[in-house]
Amino acid sequence: MISSISSSIRDNLGTNSNHRLRKSGYVPAVIYGKHMNTLPIEVNQKELDAFIRQGGENSLIEINIGGQSYTGYIKEIQRDPLTKKAIHLDFQQVNPDEKIHISVPVILKGRNLVEKSGVVVQQQLKEIEIECSAGNIPKKVEFDISFFKPGDVVKVADVEFGEEISIVDGVESIVASIATVERVIDDEGEAL
Repeated sequence: MISSISSSIRDNLGTNSNHRLRKSGYVPAVIYGKHMNTLPIEVNQKELDAFIRQGGENSLIEINIGGQSYTGYIKEIQRDPLTKKAIHLDFQQVNPDEKIHISVPVILKGRNLVEKSGVVVQQQLKEIEIECSAGNIPKKVEFDISFFKPGDVVKVADVEFGEEISIVDGVESIVASIATVERVIDDEGEAL
C-alpha cells in the first residue's frame, strides 16, 4: 500500500517565503518527472515526518496536489545541519513499474557483537546504488557480519538481492572490513 501526503502549489517562491513556510510547519518542495512540468509545492512537516518514520525515505508516495495525484519517491532531502529537519525536498514522479536508479542504506547486522571482541568495523559504503522498479524499492540492504573476524571483507558482490533488483555500484566495491585495533606505545612506554 502506498502512503499518501497532501500538498499544495507554492505561489510565493524565494528564500524569505521559504523561511515563512517552514515557520508555519510546512516544507518547500518540488515535484518533477518525464511527463510533467516541475511544480513548486509545500508539504506538511508532520505528515512528512510520519511518512519517513513509517516507510523510510525510499518508499513510494502518492502526492495529492489540489485534487491531482502523482506517484513518486523522495529523490533528495536537504536537511538543517543542526536539527536534521527537512528544509527542502525533491520528489521524482514515476510509474510503479518504471525502472529507476536509487541509493538504499546498508545496515550491518551484528556490528555490536563483532566490535565487543575488540576489533573495528570500517564501513566504507553507507549506501548501495541499485536499479529496480519503483514499486519494488527496498527500504535497506542488510548484511550479517556477526561471525566476521579481523581481515574479513564484505563486497557489494556478497550482498544478495532478488532477481527484480540489479546492482549499479561496482561489485568489487568494499562495503565494510574488519580490522584489529593496534595499541600505540608512546616514548615513555605507555599505551595511548
